[in-house]
Amino acid sequence: MDFGTFEEELAMKSYIVSLLVKQASADGDIAPEETSYLVFASEALGLEKTDIKPIIKTPESYSISPPPDEDKRLTILYYLLFMMRADHTVDSKEEELCYKVGFQMGFRQDMIGDLIGVMKQYMIEKMPPLAMLDKIKPFLN
Repeated sequence: MDFGTFEEELAMKSYIVSLLVKQASADGDIAPEETSYLVFASEALGLEKTDIKPIIKTPESYSISPPPDEDKRLTILYYLLFMMRADHTVDSKEEELCYKVGFQMGFRQDMIGDLIGVMKQYMIEKMPPLAMLDKIKPFLN
């Protein structure tokens, strides 16, 4: 996904990884499944291990303005939601971060709650391809 200039793209990708680190460590411990998802997401974003090491050390140092494009904002939220369920548990701190970031991205709290519900429903079993889209459709512009 194109996030703009090289600098904008690197800032966006770094921000996403920083959110994933925050989400993974929200419960006080980064589970092996969360580490695996962090590596997967970083690779999917095109970041090298050398790019993510400083992000892991200081995730609070990364921030962005929400992208104007709704698809890009949803992409950020999706990464966060999937990290939330990576270790097969969802705790209140993880939900809180998801609500906070989702709200910053301009999404309604009830939509975020519906998406968290989907993550909880398909915590262990495979999620049907349209499960999230069915929850988002009523809210899309």
